[in-house]
Amino acid sequence: MPSGDCVLSFVIDGDSVRCADGREIRLLSIDTPEMAQEPWGARARDELLRVAPVSTALRVEYDAVRVDTFDRDLAYLFLPGGDMLNEHMVASGYALAFVIPPNRRYADRIEAAEAAAEAEGRGLWGEWGFTCRPVDFRQGRC
Repeated sequence: MPSGDCVLSFVIDGDSVRCADGREIRLLSIDTPEMAQEPWGARARDELLRVAPVSTALRVEYDAVRVDTFDRDLAYLFLPGGDMLNEHMVASGYALAFVIPPNRRYADRIEAAEAAAEAEGRGLWGEWGFTCRPVDFRQGRC
């Protein structure tokens, strides 16, 4: 279900961006450290910015559920060359797979990317950045 483009205007964190048209998009099927998880959150955000600098035109693709409880769009974002930003963040070791049904279109790809990144110690995997998973941090468990 393609639905147009997002010209990146601001990177909120490693898994959320703002488009020039005002939409806030939460990248589907991934989870990055929170900004309060220093220094890991900033490293994830910086990796997203490195690959998709401000003003990058990203292709937006929705899945089954299009909006979350915070009124953010839920989407897969594709870089100008065709690579999926969501998958890149996981493959480079700056995000974890975080698949929530029914949004499963690219679950296999993203989960495989995580397994490879962890096995090879890429990104935050090599720095103990996922000792406290973001979901556990948000729930005050670490």
